[in-house]
Amino acid sequence: MTERIGTTCVQGGYRPGDAQPRQIPIYQSTTWKYDTSEHMGKLFDLEEAGYFYTRLQNPTNDYVAAKIAELEGGTAAMLTSSGQAANFFAVFNIAGAGDHVVASSAIYGGTYNLLAHTMRRMGLECTFVAPDASDEELEAAFRPNTKCVFGETIANPALAVLDIERFAAAAHAHGVPLIVDNTFPTPINCRPFEWGADIVTHSTTKYMDG
Repeated sequence: MTERIGTTCVQGGYRPGDAQPRQIPIYQSTTWKYDTSEHMGKLFDLEEAGYFYTRLQNPTNDYVAAKIAELEGGTAAMLTSSGQAANFFAVFNIAGAGDHVVASSAIYGGTYNLLAHTMRRMGLECTFVAPDASDEELEAAFRPNTKCVFGETIANPALAVLDIERFAAAAHAHGVPLIVDNTFPTPINCRPFEWGADIVTHSTTKYMDG
């Protein structure tokens, strides 16, 4: 039986087994105990999976991330301290100093400043194109060192709607991923992966948080 989106909102990311709590436990510990320094060392060196510091990861956060990934139809997710941090990580894990990004010009002001100014100081350049740019204008924005394309499903606050399929097609034609900030519609109203996006970000303090 296919699960409907409303059920995923409630049940997604956490399926308790026999004699496990019905609701997700809230882990408030900042740190975790280990019997040996060797075990802890393997965690810090990322040789083993596990928890050692809540600022990086804890089970409660992982359940929330898994719920968002399931709602979006993604394969995995991670939480960051803010939506802007999510956008930074999404871009900067792909593009760095000496690279280039193509972005819709109709995006949240903080994200525009991140791409146009903050990341520029880090050596990354960005070309902005209107969300309704012609195919020729969109194509002209790409360079040999373009590493990704960025846009918002519905721009904050302009409410301009991104043609995800068209931007995805342009990105994929150049062998790069499309990153879409899906904050405004949430996966209830739009799931960018279904239209060709490769990475989806959110600021959960907006509609997703109510």
